[in-house]
Amino acid sequence: MDDGTFDNWDIAWETCCFGQAGGWAFLMYHEAPGFGPDLEALARLGVTETVHLNATSAKAIYTFDYMRDGRRIDDDWGALELIWYDRGRAPYFRGGQLDYLNQAIRRAELDHPELTSEFELYFHALEDAFGLQLPRQDIQEGTVRAAQWACRNS
Repeated sequence: MDDGTFDNWDIAWETCCFGQAGGWAFLMYHEAPGFGPDLEALARLGVTETVHLNATSAKAIYTFDYMRDGRRIDDDWGALELIWYDRGRAPYFRGGQLDYLNQAIRRAELDHPELTSEFELYFHALEDAFGLQLPRQDIQEGTVRAAQWACRNS
């Protein structure tokens, strides 16, 4: 969608983009009907890990939530707001369940001084730590697969 007319505005909220890259499947959406992907359904499909990034850009709230083998990995914090990360400071407990992300973030800080945004650094660290390889160019060009949410008759 590149014409930005109001006629197409609702379509963006009714669709999702999806694909597979680097051993991960990805799903990008504005809003999902109901409450988003069903974790039990994902488990039945054999999905053992999920990384959920949520952006509420109007409020500048970005969250990270990681599930592995049916349980949240979070040092008992729940979904974490990324505003807790400041350059040079570890956002997670040292020695905790997510300490490896502290190390990935520090590597990103040292290896990429050209990245000035803390969000860019954090996302770069997540990509490295989890081996995520989102097809950025395809996403920017709008050539990823897309679908419209199915309507459920209740």
